[in-house]
Amino acid sequence: MKNLRLVWIACGLMFLANSAAFPQAETVPANHPVYAFLKRMEVKGLVERYHDAVLPLSRKEVAALLEESLLQASHLSPAERGRLQDFLSEFQYEIRGSVAGFSATLGAEGELADSVTRGLLEQRERFLFLHADSSVSLFANFLFDADARWISGDALGKDRAQYVQVGIRGRGTLLNHLGYSITATNAQFWGSRELLARDPLISQSHALGVTNIQNFDFEEGSVRYDGGLVSAQVGRERILWGSGYDQKMIFSDNPRIFDFIRVDVAYKALRYTFLHAWLLGTKSNLTFSLPTDTASTHSEPVIADKYVAAHRLELSFPGVMDIGAQEIVVYSNRSVDLGYLTPLSLFESVQRSRGERDNVFWALDLQTHFLEHIEFSGTILYDDINVPDMFTDKWSDRYAWQVGMFYADPFLMPNSNIIVEYTRVEPYVFSHGRSRDNNYTSLGALLGTSVGPNGDAMAVRMDYLPLRNLSFSLRVIFERHGMNIVDSTGKVIRNVGGDVLFPFRDGVDSEKKQFLSGTKFRNRRLEFSALWEIVNQCWFELQYKFDSMEEAVTTQRTENHQISMHLRMEL
Repeated sequence: MKNLRLVWIACGLMFLANSAAFPQAETVPANHPVYAFLKRMEVKGLVERYHDAVLPLSRKEVAALLEESLLQASHLSPAERGRLQDFLSEFQYEIRGSVAGFSATLGAEGELADSVTRGLLEQRERFLFLHADSSVSLFANFLFDADARWISGDALGKDRAQYVQVGIRGRGTLLNHLGYSITATNAQFWGSRELLARDPLISQSHALGVTNIQNFDFEEGSVRYDGGLVSAQVGRERILWGSGYDQKMIFSDNPRIFDFIRVDVAYKALRYTFLHAWLLGTKSNLTFSLPTDTASTHSEPVIADKYVAAHRLELSFPGVMDIGAQEIVVYSNRSVDLGYLTPLSLFESVQRSRGERDNVFWALDLQTHFLEHIEFSGTILYDDINVPDMFTDKWSDRYAWQVGMFYADPFLMPNSNIIVEYTRVEPYVFSHGRSRDNNYTSLGALLGTSVGPNGDAMAVRMDYLPLRNLSFSLRVIFERHGMNIVDSTGKVIRNVGGDVLFPFRDGVDSEKKQFLSGTKFRNRRLEFSALWEIVNQCWFELQYKFDSMEEAVTTQRTENHQISMHLRMEL
């Protein structure tokens, strides 16, 4: 064992010694599996200062953490070393400035691309096309997905759907500092549109709701300048924000991807992030007649513009904990407010000086690092701070909190994780009474945790990663939600703070709140998945999902079972 550790250390030092100055400034998508690997490395105490409270990170940051992991490779299991080698190969250009061992289907150009080969389905990093020299890099991939799914149960009876999706992804860096990326996909589907709409990500496509077409599409793109201590980005891509494991409290994958500008500052133990994003508010339709055709009527969609600004200051104590404080504001009914575009300001004071029209949130979170293999996290979020009403049963004491634990290699079982997380959201949190669009949503979807106001959830996830290219995951979620009481026409009879789109009404609703009052529902979900990387950049995934909903008083219950198979390739 001692000799093996010496070999791994020697290999790591040789690998790092060949590093070249070709840093990539573009980001690594927030759903990339490298983040799950780095989280395990952090929890096991093998890397320090892995800042995952705001994702995505740049390729340069991820490459540096992989280099740090390589120095600890002798402490990894064979499966972990295999995964590490896969990631080191994928991030080889960021680490060593080399494309040796890469293959390109259409070809490769640039002074560094002499060693690139042509090939398809080889066990090496593959691209459709690449260009690499000391000034410009471009890596392009062709994307292919094929999916088939079946459902049986109370929601849709027995139904099925299939789709084939193709797309292109391009990324690169100019002059070592200006990174860029773009991804565009389009899918043709057959079968049940309603079944696809049950997918939390596919349902975010606008095209899926257009009933006279059979496709859905997605697009992301951004430009990022990396100046070392300071970086700035403009574009659209998935942003995840929060210390949670199962769901992020601030920004999750719940809403449709939004456009944003972002600034990051990192210096030793301090890290600061600023974000301003463009959201979608209330959707309605405008009916009108043309002056030349007054007998006919036409309709056009109208969606209110709304915005969210957020900033976060994080202080890291290596080996002990990370503490982050953030402030978020949602505003609408006007153009972009310069007061919220200033990175160094206090949003609460700004909104008061601007007429106190907006919705401000405060959040404090932490992650512990003092126990190897076990990490604890916690978040508390306040929807406005009313000091006299704190810790009372008044409706205005609105807050949400989340606690979780990440246990790597639990009970000496290698290559496994156990994650436990509890989230609770008090009544009326995320809603807003002074504007119909200042609630914490985009197009009706909560920006952060999907646990709505007057609800809670317990999530348990178990991962097993026995081989470099094989993983299993089991996720169980128990949710409770107190809904507003409505009549047969949908009119609210009693408001208990259970609907983010229905705020507190002065003089109408009770001044006191009661958690989980109203019409109580219990939701249970079980999800199992097996993911196999057949060859490099070709994955096959099998999923089973079960969900049930029960009304607490009547015990009326609905259940659904769903099976899906998914093939994904990057060529």
